[in-house]
Amino acid sequence: MVIERLYERAYAAKRSDGFRVLVEEVPGSRSVSVGVWVNVGSRDDPEPAPGLAHFIEHLAFKGTKSRDSEAISREIDAVGGHLNAATGKETTFYYADLPAEGISVALDLLSDLVLHPAFEPEKIELERTVVLEEIRGHEDDPEQSAFDRFAAGLWEGGHPLSRPILGASGAITLLKREDIAAHHRSHYRPGRMILVACGAVDHARLFEVADRLFPPDRASDRVEPGRRPPVLRSGREHHDRPTGQTHIYLGLPGPRAADADRLPLEVANAILGDGTGSRLFRAIREDRGLAYAVGSGVTRYTDTGLWLTYAGVAPQATERVIDLIQRELESLPESLKEEEIALAKARLRGSFILGLESNATRAARLGSAALEGREILSPDEVLGRLAAIDREDIARVLERFNRPEMANLATVGPNTAGR
Repeated sequence: MVIERLYERAYAAKRSDGFRVLVEEVPGSRSVSVGVWVNVGSRDDPEPAPGLAHFIEHLAFKGTKSRDSEAISREIDAVGGHLNAATGKETTFYYADLPAEGISVALDLLSDLVLHPAFEPEKIELERTVVLEEIRGHEDDPEQSAFDRFAAGLWEGGHPLSRPILGASGAITLLKREDIAAHHRSHYRPGRMILVACGAVDHARLFEVADRLFPPDRASDRVEPGRRPPVLRSGREHHDRPTGQTHIYLGLPGPRAADADRLPLEVANAILGDGTGSRLFRAIREDRGLAYAVGSGVTRYTDTGLWLTYAGVAPQATERVIDLIQRELESLPESLKEEEIALAKARLRGSFILGLESNATRAARLGSAALEGREILSPDEVLGRLAAIDREDIARVLERFNRPEMANLATVGPNTAGR
């Protein structure tokens, strides 16, 4: 493995097949957060099988070729740890948080879960019912269901990013063991994985253990599945739903994960709709009492991004709130004030520093940056770049991304909502 120093007490190792290991040693820590990031998510699900990536994540915990589910739980409990996983649009993440002395157990468990799931037929059937209940609960949640309807029309051509991570009940019902195993073989290879550990850990020792637990891919296996580039769909749409509120979503283009404008747009977003000091919160909730939930956020993928504004309002207030959102967006570039820029940067700085108190947050920062192709910066470098952002930087990204002609506006609620 080729080893490099990223910054003080942070190291990376890479093998010829693409497998990577990232370690940050945190002085004074008595715990460790360790995780395996797999370069596969719901956007990689085959067209007839939405929800497959999430289903595989569930099944990994149902038993491997050497452990049943009870043994998995027993082993992590014995070292006082917590073991879990999460599926995203582009990644699946398996992780453990535990006292430092149990790291060998965690590494052995994680490698076994991701590389050797048994996919026993009876376990597949049992977990199928669990996932179907999870989907039903998701669909019964008005906010989740509303967002799914918005997302379905967000990207042109029925792009996989438009589909819910959990998938569809009908597709989950029809999944066969051979479909599951084939998808796992294709994507769950060490060359498509990143192992990350932060906390009380020795990088040299971890590199040695990781190289043994995650054996190299065979050259014949190294075929990278392609991803279709997404294109944001513009226009307005209303979805009739018998809900007490109308959910308003306004999507604008955003930077991809490795884009240099990512951080300046985060500052612009903090001014617009992130937190109780933001413009949208004041204009819609504090000054007029038109919503409880209102705000904005930036979602980034490897090849695109989304700047999203949301509000949940009484149906009769829909058009008024849409007008307020659009006015705040329109006025933002010309009305930026140095004081609110400073406050937005202070909020982002504080959130970042507080996150550094958590080994899990540190690990997530490293793992996501590596999989997304971003430059891995030290905490001080991140803070330095944030501090350097000025009014001109924010004006530039607003000119690039605040494009009303490219907006995707969707309302989800009773048919009294404006169309």
